[in-house]
Amino acid sequence: DSLNYLLEEDDLLTTFKLVNNYLDPNGLFIFDFNTVYKYETVIGDSTIAENREDCSFIWENYYTAEDQINEYDLTIFVKQQKDLFRKFTETHLQRGYTLEQMQEILQKAGLVFLKAIDVDTQGEVTEQTERICIIAREHGKRKEA
Repeated sequence: DSLNYLLEEDDLLTTFKLVNNYLDPNGLFIFDFNTVYKYETVIGDSTIAENREDCSFIWENYYTAEDQINEYDLTIFVKQQKDLFRKFTETHLQRGYTLEQMQEILQKAGLVFLKAIDVDTQGEVTEQTERICIIAREHGKRKEA
């Protein structure tokens, strides 16, 4: 979900243009991303916590539909000694994208969209797909003879 960390469409467009630039002629670009549905419906405005042997965490999500941004605050406790844990905190911002948004940005970047797959089912993308894998192809270069 590294592309979800790109919060602005212009940053995503720049990234895709660079990918297209550095791919070999007809080279493939395969990536995945979390969808708006996942942030809005599955994890948005929820808290997830796990207690494990060597670490524990609290993961608090806050979703804003207007900008499709999911903010999550992580509090992590990592075992340092027998009964001593160290506390770490992090805040992350990720943006959900729709398949249509990704296709449009890929096209603007000069890449050719080939296929989208639901990562969990390995089947067709639906309205309830949480993570999408996309296969795109470089466009515009010619192989040297």
